[in-house]
Amino acid sequence: MMKKILLWAGFILGIAIVAFPSLMLVERVREMRVAKPKIIKETSSKPEPVREEQKAAVEEKTGYPRLTESGVVFQYKADTAQKVFVAGTFNNWDGRKGVMAKNSEGVWEAILTVKPGRYTYKFKADGVWSLDPQNPVSADDGKGGRVSVLIVE
Repeated sequence: MMKKILLWAGFILGIAIVAFPSLMLVERVREMRVAKPKIIKETSSKPEPVREEQKAAVEEKTGYPRLTESGVVFQYKADTAQKVFVAGTFNNWDGRKGVMAKNSEGVWEAILTVKPGRYTYKFKADGVWSLDPQNPVSADDGKGGRVSVLIVE
């Protein structure tokens, strides 16, 4: 009789030991459902406005993508790169629409038709995204990074 009692007590204790963590997990999930999510930082999908001093810096900078009759000329220096493209809000971030070619000076170049407006963009050289090193104007991309800014007037 004593063996049966000890056997049953051990059985119940074993179930309690196994079930307790599961019950705690269920309770934690319930708390998470009820609790309101904490907003760490609100981000806006709108890019930051460009200040007048930034515009002045852009106009003084000679390497900034320049507007020609053919379109906007983008240039990027990447000596060892095999494939470079420019993508941004002006081409829906589609690199196929901004493929660059190496010119006679060894600089990657693309001429794109861009309507007047404010755009953000980046270069991608051999799979690595980077800002335009010749453009001093950048903005928060809303994802913890930066993007270069292009203003076509």
